[in-house]
Amino acid sequence: MTTAHLPKPRKNAGASRDSEATRARILEAAQVHFSRNSFEGVGLRDLACDASVDPALVIRYFGSKEGLFREVASQAFGTEDFLQPPLSEMPMRVAALLLGPANQEAWRSGYNPLRVLLCSIGSPVAGPILAEYLDRDFIEPLAMAMRGEQADERGVALAAQILGFALIRVALDEREGAAARLNALHPLLLNSLEGLVEGQR
Repeated sequence: MTTAHLPKPRKNAGASRDSEATRARILEAAQVHFSRNSFEGVGLRDLACDASVDPALVIRYFGSKEGLFREVASQAFGTEDFLQPPLSEMPMRVAALLLGPANQEAWRSGYNPLRVLLCSIGSPVAGPILAEYLDRDFIEPLAMAMRGEQADERGVALAAQILGFALIRVALDEREGAAARLNALHPLLLNSLEGLVEGQR
């Protein structure tokens, strides 16, 4: 019998599941840490401690802190919550998301992609990574969905309005009269979004 016919060792399914779970814990901890601090301000030892792993495992699974941040950024931005057919209904879906209930606790202490962006967009290392995935996963899909003239420009403007409104909304959410202000803003926001989507205003 040649070595080619020897029985192959069985894969350890349990070890594979443990590996996936460890990687997921590291990523979840990284999402929270990069929401709280700049790229340069995040320490891998503290992050690993929160993930209940040895710091060496962070490097093993992601290669470096930059590699870990790239994984976080690659999952941070998406349009699936509102970019669905028909396109004419997208302004209503976006307005509903922007004016819906805000989770202040998650904003302050949990994972929030907008906070990741705010914390590290000025970093010489993390900034270009964020720009790459923000463009690929958020701005470009919006631009590609637009019809008519200046589709790219309207996609950028729409992304800016969504991100800017989300930031202002969460910043002012606990101010007195915030609910009444949001109600008053709804028709203005919807009109602005419709103008960008339709390209006629």
